[in-house]
Amino acid sequence: MNSNNSCEAPEVRRSSESHPPSFLPVSANDTYPEEKKEIDTSTEDQPQSFYRRFRLWFHLLMFLVITGLMIGAWILHGKDSLVLSLLWAFVSLKLMFYHVTTRILSKPLGMFFGAIFKVVFAIPEKIRLVLGVLLPVGLIVSVTLALPIQEGHSTRMDRLRSLLGLVIFIGVLFATSNNRKLIPWRTVVVGVLLQFLLGLFILKTSVGYDIFSWLSNMCSTLLHFSKSGLSFVTNDDIANIGIFVFTVLPAVIFFAAIVKVVYYLGGMQWIVRKFAWLMVRLMGTSGAESVVAAASPFVGMGESSLLILPFLETLTRSELHSAMTSGFATISGSVLVAFISMKVDAQTLITSCVMSVPCGLAISKMRYPETGEPVTKGKVRIPESEDKEANFLHAASNGAAQGIHLALLILATVISFISLLALVNSFLTWVGNFFNIDNLTLEFIVGYLFYPFMWLVGIPNRDLLTVARLMATKMFVNEFAAFAELANLTTSGALEQRTASLGIYCLCGFANFGSIGIQIGALGAMAPSRKKDLAELAFSAMLCGTMSTLMSATIAGMLL
Repeated sequence: MNSNNSCEAPEVRRSSESHPPSFLPVSANDTYPEEKKEIDTSTEDQPQSFYRRFRLWFHLLMFLVITGLMIGAWILHGKDSLVLSLLWAFVSLKLMFYHVTTRILSKPLGMFFGAIFKVVFAIPEKIRLVLGVLLPVGLIVSVTLALPIQEGHSTRMDRLRSLLGLVIFIGVLFATSNNRKLIPWRTVVVGVLLQFLLGLFILKTSVGYDIFSWLSNMCSTLLHFSKSGLSFVTNDDIANIGIFVFTVLPAVIFFAAIVKVVYYLGGMQWIVRKFAWLMVRLMGTSGAESVVAAASPFVGMGESSLLILPFLETLTRSELHSAMTSGFATISGSVLVAFISMKVDAQTLITSCVMSVPCGLAISKMRYPETGEPVTKGKVRIPESEDKEANFLHAASNGAAQGIHLALLILATVISFISLLALVNSFLTWVGNFFNIDNLTLEFIVGYLFYPFMWLVGIPNRDLLTVARLMATKMFVNEFAAFAELANLTTSGALEQRTASLGIYCLCGFANFGSIGIQIGALGAMAPSRKKDLAELAFSAMLCGTMSTLMSATIAGMLL
């Protein structure tokens, strides 16, 4: 790196730390960027639509209807209506803020946090930095040790082993960093803390458990609807055959159509924008890389980068690395549904996907810190698609077309890679026979490389080599082959309960050699001038994606 970069970057970082971070508006005149009202450009000469003229009454009627339904749900189902209550609160607030300014909340919150920041930033910078690291570390350690042990699931030593693994993984990332002096510790600390708090909320609180249990049940329910379409084109007997082609691929096609419809209606952009805005404010990442990270659990590797297509050519190398890492660190919604159809625990899959979002950004920024000035720094923008569908049916058909392309790609890669692996294993077994080594395979060899990592994750000792070989299968073949084997081992009772859970966290990502080609091909087609950078960064990003899933597993091991 040249001398100019090495001397200018610290100045930029110090200047950004001299002011309170913009988590919330800190003055009465500030508002959230995403919550600013759109200016009504209609004039008196332009007649308003019937809906716009009576929008207040429409919204009031809608509120009364859903409130009446909720009262009935509370009376009939009581505590079981938690998720519906949260949805009711969300819709009610959304309707209210169509007519009431957000300043009724942002002003008092801004004053409150402004007063806190005033006290915090009166503390000398070096002391703030030390406290900013020690307080989250103290929280993580104390919670890990204080949580009650689930009998028959784990011991306190298992949790301490997972905690040690988290520390060592962070140490390895620091030691192998591209530029240790420029590591943004705010991004790292907040990312790991968010990952831990998400795990704590989901695994150890009844509210978090109920929400994600509801989400997993919804995903499982979707699978039954995909069987309806398959039954129509075949028959009920074929639709209920429990083989890969008739369970996984129809689910992928159906879910891809759903995602496209939600995207057409604007729901996907809204969700991604809110998550991205939160990460920009909390972690200090750029808008572009935050959008990709927030979208990756929903739409996958290549599709998530389409959301920032106008900015791809201008991304810094650090942003490109973060975008690729986010794709490797999690799985898409379509693939998630496919894994659920393979009898993999849905709640653990969803939890892993959510936890990997902040962790992927934190790990990437440790491995490849920012040395430039991102174009989208501090901003979240998702450009409108130029090829917007004409209507709901157009969106559904486009989604189905994308889904069948993805399904055929999955089918082709699974067949080819498993066949190639069988060829390699046959050759290795033949060679091993000359040295009296039985069953010498690629998974056997690479599994020993992952063995110490599995110990640090907190996998029970008797299952260490088994999960290590699954990691080798995932990296050299793909995640479908690894999850299929994990599902078979879990169903047969060959794995301990803790192993089955942590194994899902370890495998829940696209980090494998086949995905490197997909990433370079997809991003290279969208940004041809960046192909050289993509090729240079891809392997590092793949390893960071692997590390992200392992860190999610260590945090789950600290809590289970």
